[in-house]
Amino acid sequence: MVEALHTPTIMISSFATLVVFAVFFALASRQERNSLELRLWSCAFLVGALGFTLLALRGPGYSFVPVSLGNALAVLGLALIWLGLRAFDNQPLKIASALAGPMLWLLITSFSDYVQSSVTSRIVLFSALIFVYSAMIAVEIFRSDNFRKLPSSYIVAFLFATHGLFYLVRIPLIFVWPLFGNTASGAEQPVWYQLMTFELFIHSLAGGFSFFALIKERTQHRYKLASETDALTGVPNRRAFMAKLDAYLATKPAEGALMYMDIDHFKAVNDRYGHATGDKVLIECAAVISQAAGGRAFLARMGGEEFSACFPGVDRSQAAVIAEDIRVAFEQAIVRAGNTTLSATVSIGVAFVGSEQEASELLSSADRALYAAKAAGRNSVWVTGKDGAARFASGLAAKPAEPAPSSGRTERGSMAHCA
Repeated sequence: MVEALHTPTIMISSFATLVVFAVFFALASRQERNSLELRLWSCAFLVGALGFTLLALRGPGYSFVPVSLGNALAVLGLALIWLGLRAFDNQPLKIASALAGPMLWLLITSFSDYVQSSVTSRIVLFSALIFVYSAMIAVEIFRSDNFRKLPSSYIVAFLFATHGLFYLVRIPLIFVWPLFGNTASGAEQPVWYQLMTFELFIHSLAGGFSFFALIKERTQHRYKLASETDALTGVPNRRAFMAKLDAYLATKPAEGALMYMDIDHFKAVNDRYGHATGDKVLIECAAVISQAAGGRAFLARMGGEEFSACFPGVDRSQAAVIAEDIRVAFEQAIVRAGNTTLSATVSIGVAFVGSEQEASELLSSADRALYAAKAAGRNSVWVTGKDGAARFASGLAAKPAEPAPSSGRTERGSMAHCA
């Protein structure tokens, strides 16, 4: 097998691979004009290919352009890949850190007579730099929650972690099993050197494909997220909520509460102040519920002015307190409509998880409690008892509707009486 590893052929193959991927990433960046990572990765592969070209021109001794500049471009290629991953993850670019390695290589190899005369010292320095940047790429992926959502990110991390380890192992190998003169002399080199060259080709090929896989998975994730998110409020939609609720109830939880919420007299809000103001009210309601949910619950806009939230693990008394907090916080929230400020109210129905309850049954139970709250005067919290009957818990006690307020003044807690 080793005899079949013809180093010049592998180097040419690696060069061709880098050029092809550079062109593909450049073309892809023309379609996604806001994708900085694609442009950085295109530059990375192009810079790497240029570095290969210069290295192929090196002679038996030291020369600045093929040795210093060629290897500096190879290190810079890895640095650009790291920058591309940071751009992919919406992290600030660290240009100084990216350029530190290539500049260090250029300075040492340009001004150190010892390094210029010693192939071994250059291999040690170059291998250390490749290891550092490969490790930075792997760490960049493992530290990010965004990357963990994309299966291909683990492939990228594995590729660069192993690539860095290969170059780290190369440092002791150069002392135990030295090269035969200069690598450009044409002399047959040790097996490990040929295997390292082959690994570089495989790494270039697999790395390019894995980056394309990352782009594809991110696009699919965005489409999936868009299909499960309410465009106006930014919270999940009914489809996503029901899927999550089904999954939660499938675990047969012992406790939990489902809240069904409806903004009071929302049609009157739209009629009086316009749909733009109505949208602001919906956004404010979603924000209030999201703040109450925190990381302990999942919520959704179910449609129109209706919202729902599921609180796993809370008992009846806790759920009633949470629902009342939501009601009060929304009533106190202020929405601006031109020169007027206004506030709205919400009615909430609460149902509780049962051992054999289906999602549709739980939602219907919460809806019945919500209907009771609205029939009793709105702006209140009603809960379902163990017998299934709805009972008043907190908020505005049942009373006749009051006349709508006059326009042109600040309205606090008054939208419940707009109709």
